Amino acid sequence: MLSRVVHCCILIVSVLSFNAKSSPWIGTTDPQLHYDVQILTDHGYLHAVANTFPIPWKGISSQIKALNPAEMPEVAAVSARRLSHYLILQKRNETLATVTAYGANERSRFASFDGQQGEKGRLNFSTETRFERLAMKISVNFEPGGEKNYDQSFVAYQFGNWNLRLGSIDQWWGPAHANSLILSNNARPIPTLALSRSSTVTSSSPWLSFLGPWYATAQVGQLEDSRDVPDAKIWASRFSANPIEGLELGLSWLAVWGGDGQPDRFSDFFKVLTFHKRCSDGQDNCDQSRQTHVGSHLAGLDFKYTFSAMNHPVSVYGQFVDEGDSSEFNVSNNASSIGVSSYLMGAKVYLEASDTNVSCDNAIVDVTNCFYESGTYSSGYRYYTRELGDNSESDAKMLSLGYLKHFANGDVIEAAIRRIDIDDGNLSSESQFGLTEKITQISGYYQTVWGNWQLKFGGVLDSSKVNQQGTDHDVSIFTELKYSLQ
Repeated sequence: MLSRVVHCCILIVSVLSFNAKSSPWIGTTDPQLHYDVQILTDHGYLHAVANTFPIPWKGISSQIKALNPAEMPEVAAVSARRLSHYLILQKRNETLATVTAYGANERSRFASFDGQQGEKGRLNFSTETRFERLAMKISVNFEPGGEKNYDQSFVAYQFGNWNLRLGSIDQWWGPAHANSLILSNNARPIPTLALSRSSTVTSSSPWLSFLGPWYATAQVGQLEDSRDVPDAKIWASRFSANPIEGLELGLSWLAVWGGDGQPDRFSDFFKVLTFHKRCSDGQDNCDQSRQTHVGSHLAGLDFKYTFSAMNHPVSVYGQFVDEGDSSEFNVSNNASSIGVSSYLMGAKVYLEASDTNVSCDNAIVDVTNCFYESGTYSSGYRYYTRELGDNSESDAKMLSLGYLKHFANGDVIEAAIRRIDIDDGNLSSESQFGLTEKITQISGYYQTVWGNWQLKFGGVLDSSKVNQQGTDHDVSIFTELKYSLQ
């Protein structure tokens, strides 16, 4: 139902005359802009929370205007100039429209924040506009096989310090570069109705100033009908704050509920929010041991602490996500991701490790294959078969070493090497339990700009060994060409 409302709004917007400013969020035109914000917050030039994507321009834009790149180290100066350039584009009284063609020799198994996408090919037409407090984007995607969708489209209205959005846009919750355990862009964006703070800087209210810079969002959406429980709903909320200089904390909560054959009224949604319990067999009364919470819950906390070492910012960060039938966070049995990042010769480098080996509730330690799974909602935390969080499935360990370089001329180079160990055997759309897979992956891309053209090309080399058998090698290459109508 919600997805049909989104499409209806898009059709209404499409008949309007476009002559205004574009997106209220940083990075929806170029995800690398979000990294620019993080680079400047790491160096202490921006005072905002930056571990939620996308984040709004409001509040940050005035800080960007006050920056003097000539007084910054090169890596921060490049980011400041890029953000200043896009901020000027945001202020121009004209439409921002793009045509983007993406192609790869095969569908990617592991998507990334700003690299290879999931599908084998895509042709996108999009236009963004803003009329005072009303912002809109129409994005039409044509994919192989005649498929069409409106991913990345939205209608948003800003009132006071809040933003109400209806649409489906990519999101990334957490401080890590290689993955997010709770919400990433590995899957297609879910159509949601979202209420979010329209700024990520310190509140002017004396009652909230103790939080430092902060951000909050609450969203309700609808999942696809081609799942075990068709048309299930999803609740997603996040709060992040910077109460101490250099320390950013984040709390996230997702819950799948409702759908065909499940409690689906507004009163049931209230029970989800209050962790109400019901009998797992549907009876009115049962023993406490047979009770389960309404809906399937996933909760996480994350942190990032940045300090200076030898005149270079160093960040240590982590994310911990618990899934199960408990309203209390399990500190000893949860999925985890930890990392460290710094800057070397004008580039950002990071080392990260994640682990989604989580024991099942009420089971012995060796019983796993539970994370992102659910007894009632057996399609799990997925949207069109792809995980909403970590792209390496459940029962997987990943070690990532990455390199990100922004050049003064606007070019970008990003490279990473990863080691992924998957133990649950869920190696494809057809589950094959009992299998193990060890993957070594090298990936990277280069992005360059010529006038209104942006070209990105890259590749992924996978070396995979299943059940200790022979090693298979796979090479994937991709290209993305974008033209901006300005």
